[in-house]
Amino acid sequence: MLRNELVVKSNRLIEASYRLDLVEQRIILFAIKEARESSLGLTSDHFLTIRAADYAAQFNVSTKKAYEQIKAAATTLYMRSLILHDVHPESGKERVTKARWVSAASYIDGEGAIQLQFSGVIVPYITLLEREFTSYRLAAVSNMSSTYAIRLYELLIQWGSIGKREVELNWLRSALLIEEDYRRLFDLKKWVIDVALEQINQHSDLSVSYSQRKTGRTVTHLTFTFNHKHQAPKQPKSRQLDDSERIPKSEIERLARPGETYEEAEERIRKLR
Repeated sequence: MLRNELVVKSNRLIEASYRLDLVEQRIILFAIKEARESSLGLTSDHFLTIRAADYAAQFNVSTKKAYEQIKAAATTLYMRSLILHDVHPESGKERVTKARWVSAASYIDGEGAIQLQFSGVIVPYITLLEREFTSYRLAAVSNMSSTYAIRLYELLIQWGSIGKREVELNWLRSALLIEEDYRRLFDLKKWVIDVALEQINQHSDLSVSYSQRKTGRTVTHLTFTFNHKHQAPKQPKSRQLDDSERIPKSEIERLARPGETYEEAEERIRKLR
């Protein structure tokens, strides 16, 4: 099972402003991992294939559910955009760029797969052309169900060697594109920060706590303090198959290939269904 592969992201991409749902976020992370490991590389005219069976193994869902999720997300990802912040090289002034994640998205009925073509603006941030980047193991976020947890984990792991990061509240709201949703600090902490930290502490390789800093009488910053746990993140228990997913022994014996174990044959046949 592909559970603990390396994800590498440009720091500018991590700090960009965007909002994705959980499945879209997972697909982007999985695609980055696949692109990094692909011997073909990744360009803006190259389609990257994501198979439901691989997605299912990584995120511990059934193959059927995985295909339903990635098929729906292939459509919504095409509509998603992000805002990148950098410096205009000629004038030296701040530049704000709005770009799409993907320029094309396809799903292949009957094959259990989708294909994504990343936009030309995004490709350099995924293919390590940037000098500054952050890497982490995909297993650290695979069990998280909050997209805010994944984003906050990435923002913290950037500063992994320091173990502390202070963020301005308005900047954080902008990065998560939630300026209009959680204006009150109480709501931001309850629905975003506390949920995210609970999942980071439970599922990832970090132990995190935070405190508040005021400017005058108003809380303006959150200071996160964290350290690495000294063990790999826990792997989920193997999902129990329901009756509809079980393959008869006679069928496995009939379709097994020379040299395959019983378990290997069963898993291969299930992926083909």
